[in-house]
Amino acid sequence: MDLINIGIIITYIMIFGAALAVVAFSVMQMVKHPNNAKKTLYTVGGLVVILIISYLIASSEVLPSYEKYHINSGAAKRVGMGLNAFYFLAIGAVLTVIYTEFGKVFKK
Repeated sequence: MDLINIGIIITYIMIFGAALAVVAFSVMQMVKHPNNAKKTLYTVGGLVVILIISYLIASSEVLPSYEKYHINSGAAKRVGMGLNAFYFLAIGAVLTVIYTEFGKVFKK
């Protein structure tokens, strides 16, 4: 084993440890503060709903131009899902900013 392989292995171990710590501390906070946990779970649930809707409306059609990249219908559907989810979330973010700014103007 050369030095680069050892460095990559150590990096993987550190990333796994950090991910494990994030999950552990998140669970600990959810147990300590159940009201905040509900809000977090609602947010995660909303994201899951958006992803499911995005998957359901995504097309699995493989165009002839995709053939040279060996893309199958499943990959095309997942890419479509990702694009749809991005569009939904981006539009939601823009509308939220607009609502917040106009809400401030009309409250004054």
